[in-house]
Amino acid sequence: MKRPHSIELFSSLTVLSILIILYNTHSIFLIVSFFLISLLILVLSGDTFFDNAVPMFREMGIGDMYAGTIFIGLASVLDEIALSVSSLIFRHPEIGIGAVEGSNFITMIFFTAIVALIYLKVVRSFMIDMTIIIALAVISIGLSIVYNYIPWYLSTLLFVPFIIYVSVKAKGNRDPDEKNMHSYSAVLLILAFVLIFISSDVLVRSTIEIARYTGISAIALSVYGIGLISSLPEIIMILVSLMGGRKTVSMGIFTGSTVYKMSLIPGFIALAEPTGFREVFYLLLAMLIMSSFVLTVGMITGRKYRKNGS
Repeated sequence: MKRPHSIELFSSLTVLSILIILYNTHSIFLIVSFFLISLLILVLSGDTFFDNAVPMFREMGIGDMYAGTIFIGLASVLDEIALSVSSLIFRHPEIGIGAVEGSNFITMIFFTAIVALIYLKVVRSFMIDMTIIIALAVISIGLSIVYNYIPWYLSTLLFVPFIIYVSVKAKGNRDPDEKNMHSYSAVLLILAFVLIFISSDVLVRSTIEIARYTGISAIALSVYGIGLISSLPEIIMILVSLMGGRKTVSMGIFTGSTVYKMSLIPGFIALAEPTGFREVFYLLLAMLIMSSFVLTVGMITGRKYRKNGS
């Protein structure tokens, strides 16, 4: 498993420190540069965190489906969690919502496009996952129609499907995979964790400034800028798992990360700061349509393979 050298991450930390010092600049060129550099470091550190987290979970004897959906799924959205925390600190919750839903949308497009070609035999094992995603999409769409700003107590509706999901997945298997053990570095794991949060802070700051300079809404920048790029680590993780022949891990990463990004992250944002889903209504509608398609494919192929006795 390929991992960046420690010097690359320490160099990234140095660059971010300089960016923070120069943060108060009024040059749009420097602000855009901060945005791009912090985005690059966010992706790099997120990938490094994943590369070290996966072998750690395997060494603990955690099975593929359980690891992919619960643990690796969480690791893959750590950058979005950090972005959400920063967006709340700067009182711009729409940045966190936009980035999360934009990332979800891009990942779902990618996944739906290849599900019929690659995942037919394993998608039936993830029916509960797709059902939970559909339930979260319906709840979010309903809240977006009724409320501009979701009442804090209704944001807890997003936690209910997540609790059900974790309760079901907590019964997952523990299966040490000695053949696929890889070494990991605790130092790189911690350093990547720190970089994720620092780069997220710079990214949110620069997004606010770019929106102020250009007049483009912060949520549009979040959806089509941050959301697009932050979806890349998950897509890369899915592809890496596929190339290693681990379709179960691959789909687990997708479903687990999507559930996190549709429940816990937006739920806590709405709980902490008045915000809503109205500006991402069409993204949520597209998510509902695509996840329904995947569920339907899973039901059809499930019946097909049962009839064939496989």
